[in-house]
Amino acid sequence: MVNSIRIDRDVPMKMRDGVTLRADVYRPDDSEKHPAIVVRTPYNKLMSGANDFMSPIHTAFAGYAFVIQDIRGRFASEGSWLTGSSEGPDGYDTIENVAAEKWCDGNVGMSGGSYLGRNQWQAAIENPPHLKAIAPDIIGSGPLGESRLAGPIDFESGISWFVAMAVDVLERMKRQGKDVTKSQEMLDRARFNLAEVYNYLPVKDIPHFKYEGLDGAFRRITDAIPADIKTDEDLWWPYHKVAVPCFHGSGWYDLATGSLFANFLNMREKGGSKVAREGQYIICGPWVHGSRLPAYAGGLHFGPAAAAVSTFTNERRITFYDKYLRGIEGARPNPPIRYFVMGLNRWRNADTWPLPQTEWQRFFLHSRGHAQTAAGNGLLTRDTPTSEPADVYVYDPRFPVPTVGGRLLDSGSLVPGPLEQSPVEKRNDVLCYTTPELKQDTEVTGPLKLHLFASTSTKDTDFVAKLVDVYPDGTAYNIAEGWIRARYRKGILHSEFVDPGKVYEYTIDLAHTSIVFKQGHRIRIDVTSSNFPRIDRNMNTGNAFGVDKTGIPAIQTIYHEPDFASYIDLPMIAQRRA
Repeated sequence: MVNSIRIDRDVPMKMRDGVTLRADVYRPDDSEKHPAIVVRTPYNKLMSGANDFMSPIHTAFAGYAFVIQDIRGRFASEGSWLTGSSEGPDGYDTIENVAAEKWCDGNVGMSGGSYLGRNQWQAAIENPPHLKAIAPDIIGSGPLGESRLAGPIDFESGISWFVAMAVDVLERMKRQGKDVTKSQEMLDRARFNLAEVYNYLPVKDIPHFKYEGLDGAFRRITDAIPADIKTDEDLWWPYHKVAVPCFHGSGWYDLATGSLFANFLNMREKGGSKVAREGQYIICGPWVHGSRLPAYAGGLHFGPAAAAVSTFTNERRITFYDKYLRGIEGARPNPPIRYFVMGLNRWRNADTWPLPQTEWQRFFLHSRGHAQTAAGNGLLTRDTPTSEPADVYVYDPRFPVPTVGGRLLDSGSLVPGPLEQSPVEKRNDVLCYTTPELKQDTEVTGPLKLHLFASTSTKDTDFVAKLVDVYPDGTAYNIAEGWIRARYRKGILHSEFVDPGKVYEYTIDLAHTSIVFKQGHRIRIDVTSSNFPRIDRNMNTGNAFGVDKTGIPAIQTIYHEPDFASYIDLPMIAQRRA
């Protein structure tokens, strides 16, 4: 039993090229050897104790050494930060450094979310011999973000994230004796007025980052496709190279909800060892992106069971590490999948995904030609469409549909999570397809894909969809969302413009969810062509990203007729007792 801990600041670790990275180490204050858990962060290790998914102090008292390292070129560590270019080799070297410490028993795991989760994948791909388990949270299924795989860029989130990262970049330049007066002024201007940045056109000429140390890194964030991604296989982690068990965590309102299940299922099938394939775990709650995981998100409270203090951040992780770093199977082992059912506000366990009891029910979009706004005549039913007039709206990039909640970062000016949707559902460029009132509680748990038959008057445009829960009083809260950029309908590496006026089938991935739509509620699908600034607005010109100062309006037509029946397959689950 651990009765006291010690904290060592700025412990140096030499990388293979001679650069020194520094870490803070929280560990039991004794002379014993302990397994270690490594977190590699770009966000300042001094702040990680409050914000990471595991508490360093709790973990140290559980008998682990908890190592939090500033990555290359950030805060206390030496070198140059180049947005992840050295994270694999540095991760390998850090793990082997830690394993060689006198206080470590040679068994090392990793933890952390978002950028910190990506660092784990990149280290595990390098296969360091002393790495035994990783716990990558809220991170994509490869080098590109989940939204980017459908075409658009995570626009506001990318800008707000970059602004936060740039603070240390300028501080380091200042310590080197460089004059950063003007760049600091423009960065501060961006920090306190993000709208000025993301509304600027053309995007390539945004003036706030046109300075030494900032310009190149910002352009890498908005580049179309990194040069080292050449094939569809390059879009995914090389799961066959990852030979360790994984504990995956995310939330229903996270940017990487779809990737959570993609990583889990791919590692089960393709993982680089038997223990890796069998050692896959998921936990997913009603949370937004980030590591502060309360019982509320956006405008909704999900009850006391949703709070992450005991379920997500500590005990379940310690149980995972006990098994794979210590060889101890706990009295309450983790289920393969633990997920939160919103609406019911209860946790459930599962062994596979989608759930084996899933009943897929196909719901079709209908209208009498006027599905615009929530007050229109759009319907969502299980009836196959007959001959029905199409719905037509105009998407004008000068007046994009504003972002209201959803899966986005909380670092910028937008509020993530479920928010009331009436501000956007009153617009004539938003189509609303709604079921009649539900006669009983209806659970939807699993993956969501909308098959949209649509045409446009331009050679490139976007289509955006939301799954919405409509309350008896008419208030409506977003549950899931997705989009597709027309030119990337065959994949992000297979750009092909559309023929104006031609009908195409667009598959819009809304990732996954778990919710009980309560009796008296209604299920709604919203369809439009923008969600700004959550994603960049398509200028409808077909030009490369960022070069347009003005766009052109697009006439969008959504079809629901026998030959072009737009639909969504909902994964229904028969109701059980709570």
